[in-house]
Amino acid sequence: MLKKNWYLLLPFVLFALPGLLFGYYTLSHGYNSDDAWKATRHFLKSGTRYTQNYSESNFARLRPGMDGRTVYEVMGMQPFERHDDDTRWLYALAKPGATAYHERVVVLERDKKNVPRVKTVVRGFKVPDATP
Repeated sequence: MLKKNWYLLLPFVLFALPGLLFGYYTLSHGYNSDDAWKATRHFLKSGTRYTQNYSESNFARLRPGMDGRTVYEVMGMQPFERHDDDTRWLYALAKPGATAYHERVVVLERDKKNVPRVKTVVRGFKVPDATP
């Protein structure tokens, strides 16, 4: 029957599949509705390079106030790149040719004792061509 009436799957493809993807990004990645929607829309056009042995669950454990050494211990690796005088640590970058990617950044600032501490953990979906 399904072979003859393949078009019955059309509602699933048009509505259920995007809904499942949206739910996945919301629950698995912890995205807000805006980032989950962007990730769903760019599903096949996105590409993300993560640091070697990157773990989403380890990144989720990072909290404001942690010092830089604790970030290294939790993540178990160095970031891809360090920017802005060592205050932005990037754990994910866009693959070459990708139109969007999953952004993973730890923003640090130095305390009174000059120890780098986590100020913000950025976890979102980045579309570089989009206007804010």
